[in-house]
Amino acid sequence: MPFDIRAEICFPARLQSTGGAPHEISVRFPTDEEWAAYLRQKKFTVRTLGRGVSETLAPPPGEPDVALYQKIKLNGAPEMTPAEASKVLDVISQSQVKAVAIEGVEAEVELRVLTGTVTHRMKIPNADQVSQYKRSAVRRLDLPHNQTHAIFNSQVAAGIYDACGGHSDDYPSGIPLPHKNEVARAVIEEIELEYGPRADDDSF
Repeated sequence: MPFDIRAEICFPARLQSTGGAPHEISVRFPTDEEWAAYLRQKKFTVRTLGRGVSETLAPPPGEPDVALYQKIKLNGAPEMTPAEASKVLDVISQSQVKAVAIEGVEAEVELRVLTGTVTHRMKIPNADQVSQYKRSAVRRLDLPHNQTHAIFNSQVAAGIYDACGGHSDDYPSGIPLPHKNEVARAVIEEIELEYGPRADDDSF
């Protein structure tokens, strides 16, 4: 189904302010600038556990979630706690790669989003663009006790999507930044797998 960033998004939510009873809420999809600013405030913690093992912990819900919800709520939607606002943002921003197909110098990506499955196409990023993504998509800040803060910059992958002629017929009002980011990341990961010997290659 098409994904229209201008459409009003309505769904029920159980809120503390309504005593846990389902309440219909209405929101709009955030602009690219709002998404980018929101994500820059989210610091993920990476813990090194030893022997090459690490874990990534998402930041707890907080003021950034509430602030973005306040900007996008419509029709008198009720106030929300940080956890409730975070859940709303998770619901509307959901995007999961279903399949990536590489044909020559182009890629096709099927993406499951809020309204269903959409299809994207883009040219394969070149080596310079892949290097740019690796250097700039994540900013890491070293902390004591084998911990690192990771801040994700979704604008890097989204910029590569645009530079590679990314497009889709399933968006009547434009493609949002989170979807561009997910598609470009998936294509980069797919072409990176092409490098090096395959698991069944007997030449190594």
